[in-house]
Amino acid sequence: MSDTDTTFVFDPQTQTWLSQDTFSIPNRGINFGDGIFETMVYDGRGIKFFDEHRSRLILGLETLGISKSQIDIHGLSDFLSHQFSDQKLRVRWTIFRSGLGKYTPLDNESVQVLMIEPFQAAPLLKKIAGVSNKVALSFSLWSRCKTLNAIPYVLAGMERQQKGWDEIILLDTRGKVAEAGASSIFWEKRGVVFTPSLSCGCIAGVSRSVIMDNLVQADVPIVEGEFELDDLLSADKVWTSNVTGISYLESIGSSKFSTESIPFLQEIFE
Repeated sequence: MSDTDTTFVFDPQTQTWLSQDTFSIPNRGINFGDGIFETMVYDGRGIKFFDEHRSRLILGLETLGISKSQIDIHGLSDFLSHQFSDQKLRVRWTIFRSGLGKYTPLDNESVQVLMIEPFQAAPLLKKIAGVSNKVALSFSLWSRCKTLNAIPYVLAGMERQQKGWDEIILLDTRGKVAEAGASSIFWEKRGVVFTPSLSCGCIAGVSRSVIMDNLVQADVPIVEGEFELDDLLSADKVWTSNVTGISYLESIGSSKFSTESIPFLQEIFE
């Protein structure tokens, strides 16, 4: 069979296989996980943290060598405003490399897909967290990007669910703290805030960038670096964040933390 053969997709609702002509998908992008995505919040006025999303989107496209010629985040914001008015939404914008080919693509244009659902804020408190013993992250040219190769986070999510945790902490292959299952991680000790460096294989989170900028503006000392698990477990306060908000961790294993919120950081997400 060649690249021009019909591609089929299984439809679980009808329990039948559908050809690409009937159920159109960007098959090569799905076959090889060749693309990136942005998860964003539309707040009824526009896309929150617009500039940070745009910067990370461009970084991802340039890293993967996907054309930016048809990417218009301003146009997307206008579309959401026109279509959904003042609703608050969670928006996933997936950008695949289009066209045919196998490992080596035959072109670098894009296919774009939107998945839109009602917004749900992150829980303010997560009572029980644990450290993954199945998933370890590693640094690469693309590890800071939100690529479609999300298997580590899928497996981490399954492990969290199986163990009955509210959050899971991921380390890198050297044992350094990297991030949470679907969030960046921060901790505070004696008035200083710490967060892992991107060299630990974590994603360059939009909320991570926004929180770090706000801490600097508030003259709160912040250290970005490579930290041992004991550094995290000895913290006074630990929180995770993504664009849906901040969650304070009550415990990681036997270690307990303050869950008193930080008002000026909470206001960022309101």
